[in-house]
Amino acid sequence: MEPSLQRFLSQLCGEFSNQQQAFDNPPFFAHIFIRYHPIEQLQPGSILICQSYAIQPKDPYRLRVVKAEQLASGTIKLWNHCFRNPQHFASALFDKQRRQEIREQDLMVLDQCHYQVIEKDDGYHGQLEKDCRCIVHRDGKDTILVSSFHLSGDNLSTLDRGYDPETHERCWGSIAGEYHFKKSSTWSATWD
Repeated sequence: MEPSLQRFLSQLCGEFSNQQQAFDNPPFFAHIFIRYHPIEQLQPGSILICQSYAIQPKDPYRLRVVKAEQLASGTIKLWNHCFRNPQHFASALFDKQRRQEIREQDLMVLDQCHYQVIEKDDGYHGQLEKDCRCIVHRDGKDTILVSSFHLSGDNLSTLDRGYDPETHERCWGSIAGEYHFKKSSTWSATWD
């Protein structure tokens, strides 16, 4: 694994919370945990992503696997995958045995939902690949995801919004700007 990719993964792997932001402005920001845990038995750079509300920390509303790859250009590509049976792996973050059961055949690539990550002086900047049409089914309808993040030290900012494919009106997502997360624990990003 390239040293620059290893640095990114080491900075990313851990638990992040936006507790302070949620307490400061509860009408606009729910208290959320985002957890990035290495999956050692899959290809190097494979990470389990688990997002949950603080009131239900062990009941994720989003469960994904990304596989990080460094391209020849130096850009890091995050290949986004969902689970064929998400309920079976919902406890995988907190259950090591269940996490170790994750295999390639349990995953499906999410077409047009991959991220490009670039390292700059102020950290890592990621966004969906240009011209992606990542479809998110939410509230009974298909929406186009527009998503970006900025990782700098122990700070992570994210912005996810869904837009109507026809009218381009915002259907869901933050109306008050980015979510701001602080890293509260770290997991070692190592693969054999």
